[in-house]
Amino acid sequence: MVGEEKYIYCIISEDKDRRFGYIGINSREVNLIHYKDIAAAVSNTAIINFDRLDKKELARYIAGHQKVNEIVMKDYDVVPMAFGIIAPLAFEVSRILKRAYLQFKTALKKVEGKVEFVVQVWWDQKRFLDELADSNQEVQKLRQKASKKTSILGMPIRLRLGKLIHKELEAHKQDCIKDIQIFLKDFSHDSTLNKLIEYDMIANLSLLIERAKESELDKKMQELGKKYEGKLRFKYIGPMPPYSFVNINLKLGNFELVDEARKLLGLAEKATFDEIKKAYHKLAHQYHPDKHQGDLKKEEQMKKIAQAYNILENYCQKKGKCSFKQEDVKNSIIVK
Repeated sequence: MVGEEKYIYCIISEDKDRRFGYIGINSREVNLIHYKDIAAAVSNTAIINFDRLDKKELARYIAGHQKVNEIVMKDYDVVPMAFGIIAPLAFEVSRILKRAYLQFKTALKKVEGKVEFVVQVWWDQKRFLDELADSNQEVQKLRQKASKKTSILGMPIRLRLGKLIHKELEAHKQDCIKDIQIFLKDFSHDSTLNKLIEYDMIANLSLLIERAKESELDKKMQELGKKYEGKLRFKYIGPMPPYSFVNINLKLGNFELVDEARKLLGLAEKATFDEIKKAYHKLAHQYHPDKHQGDLKKEEQMKKIAQAYNILENYCQKKGKCSFKQEDVKNSIIVK
C-alpha cells in the first residue's frame, strides 16, 4: 500500500519463507525477508512518528513489538531489534541484512539456544532496621546518647546515627546483591544489573541462560528463597528474547557507540585490527576476573571492555586500517 513501510522486529536464522499470521503491530501480518541464511521478521506499517505518541499509545506499540518477538522465539533463536526500527522498502531490509550480515551472524551465535530471564529482588527494610538496632552496638550507643539530649543538642548525634544507619543499610544491600550474583554466576552465560523500578527493590538482574535450564533456574530460586526467607522476596520473569544481551539499533548514533568503544580501549582515530586486539588484550589482562575474584566493579569493567572489543571487531571486520571519524562511521550498522 502507498505510504507504508517495513517494521522490523527481530533477526533469525532461516532461509525458507514463513508467515506468522496477523500478530504484528496494528494486527498486520508478520513474514520474513531473507539474505542468505538469515531473515528479518517484518510487517507492513503506516508511517508512525513514535516521538509524538502519548505514553498509553506508546506502551501499546511496545507491547506489540515484544509480543511478536516472543511468538517468533517459540521456534527460533532471535536477535531482537530495538523498538521502532522501520525501513522504507523490502529491498532496504535486504540491504541492511547484507551490510550487517557478519554482525547478525555473530549475535545469533551468541544467543544460540539461550533466552533471557529477569530476577527481581525486594527486601524488608524495616525488618533489617530492627535487627540493626538490636545487634549493632554503635547504633545502640548513639541512640542512647541521642535520647539523653534535647532536640537541638542531640542533632549532631542524630546526624551521625542517620549516616551510620544509611551506611549499614547500603552495605547490607550490596552484600545481598553480590551473594545473589555469585550464586547465579555459574548458572548463566552472562548477566547485567538493570534499573530498579520500585522503592523497596534492591536488584533487577537479567540472566542469559540456556533454554533447557529453566527448571534448574526454578530450583536455584527456591534455594535463594529458603536462604533469605523472611528477609528477601524473589520473583523471576521469562523466558524472554535476550533484549539485555544483544540489541540491534539501526538508528543514527552508531558513531557515539563506536567512539565510546574506541576511547575505552584507548585507541587513536585510526587503528589496525591488530592494534585493536592488542589494546583489548592489555586491558583484559588488567581487569580479568581471575585476578579480582569477587570484585564486581572490576568484573563489570571487564564486560564493558569485552563489549567495546566486540563493537570494534564488528565495525572493522578484521580489515586493514579502520577510521573512527564520524563521517566514516555514521552509516555503519553495529551490534550493541
